[in-house]
Amino acid sequence: MKPGPQRFSELFYNVVTYIGVMISLLVATIEVFLFALDYFSKGKNLYLGLITYLILPAFLILGLVLIPAGVFWKRMRIRHGLPTFELRRFRIDLALPHHRNALLVFIVGTALLMLMSLVGAYKAFHYTESVQFCGALCHEIMQPEYTAYQHSPHGKVKCVECHIGEGADWYVQSKMSGTRQVVRTLTDTYKLPIDTPVHNLRPAEETCKQCHWPGKYFGTLDFNRTYFLTEGEDPRWKIRMLLNVGSGKDQSAGVHAHMNVDQDIYYAAEDERRQKITWVKSVDKLGRSTVYVSPESKWKGSAPPAGAVRKMDCIDCHNRPTHRFIAPYRLVNDAMQYGHVDYAALPGYKQKALELLSADYKTAPEALAAIEEGLSKAYPEGGPAVGQAIQVTQKLFKTNLFPEMKARWDTHPDNIGHLVAPGCFRCHDERHRSAEGRVISKDCRSCHVIVEQGPPAALEKNIDGLDFRHPDGGEDWKEMDCFDCHTGGGP
Repeated sequence: MKPGPQRFSELFYNVVTYIGVMISLLVATIEVFLFALDYFSKGKNLYLGLITYLILPAFLILGLVLIPAGVFWKRMRIRHGLPTFELRRFRIDLALPHHRNALLVFIVGTALLMLMSLVGAYKAFHYTESVQFCGALCHEIMQPEYTAYQHSPHGKVKCVECHIGEGADWYVQSKMSGTRQVVRTLTDTYKLPIDTPVHNLRPAEETCKQCHWPGKYFGTLDFNRTYFLTEGEDPRWKIRMLLNVGSGKDQSAGVHAHMNVDQDIYYAAEDERRQKITWVKSVDKLGRSTVYVSPESKWKGSAPPAGAVRKMDCIDCHNRPTHRFIAPYRLVNDAMQYGHVDYAALPGYKQKALELLSADYKTAPEALAAIEEGLSKAYPEGGPAVGQAIQVTQKLFKTNLFPEMKARWDTHPDNIGHLVAPGCFRCHDERHRSAEGRVISKDCRSCHVIVEQGPPAALEKNIDGLDFRHPDGGEDWKEMDCFDCHTGGGP
């Protein structure tokens, strides 16, 4: 049989170009199939998106690059006399059918490559901005943060809206930071637990305040909670207070006086986690500044270096707005308060649950088995109430404690409040003193007013405010900080 007419220049007939063509055709075929699959599945498969928009396009580009690379490779061999082919000048002659065919293939292939690259780049951009990419791709490392995010008040807000925000500059910075994190993941050089806070996080002025209106007048919020004691016939202890949020009309009072509406606040911490704050400066609207220093501060008598000073913003108090690892005392109290556990049928449940949730475990399966075994032994009579308590307690563990990543409430303290972590008392301890003798107040009523407290059968009420009464009836709490006793794993 006579061979058919040659469709392309002789230079295209080489092993490198053949490999490039085969790779391009194979990957292009797979990509078309995966594009369609991803379109009809509406992007629900995380790894399908990773392969379609990030991995395979690189191989497609490699194959297309190999096609002209083979041409130049063959020309070089001809130039050095290695093959027997006649050396020809590389030219395009549209009068020759094989030149027209080669040019047509090049134009069509380039157009398809550009189209697929544009679509792929668009999809890749949105894919890397997705919650699934941020939270589920590195599922083992980010499991604590992703799980907490799903159960948080920001569970419907995309990760990038807080961690990146708008603008190309922060997008580039985040991707560069993400590249370093990928390298650490692949080389297994990341720390456990993951360091917090994030020191290069974008200022809250450019993220949080795009949704949360700083000038809005909030007044007071009703805080109503039932705590459960470990002793007594009725373990319930109710407390209801008005939280003086402030801001808006009254910008000098309430918790939100911190938020740069009435004044700018700067501070310096002596630790990376910003838990030991020993130097604070307040600057009012007229530019007058007041510096408060604690007695043990290493900057007593001198200002801290500029690099150690941070302007206070939302996340200095709301440091766990989304990735909250809730302390066991709160988990168990809520489960009992909302009827998820029949505590009346299970005397001593709170103490036992706190013990099981607070223990050190190497893995989650080990913890879940210990919870089942511990509650089963505590209530050998069994029954529906015990089975329900086991399921609820295991769920509390799975959504808040992560032994493999060493992440839990005491490794990532929440600065809102002051019960189980320093929080407000990092500054409001009446130990930070100015040169004029002024102190940062620790007066409870600066932030909240208790209007109800006590057991349900003997509830104290006063709309003008009550002095705090500790459930044990003692007065030691006045000389201590709450977190000195309340570790989060105790009552």
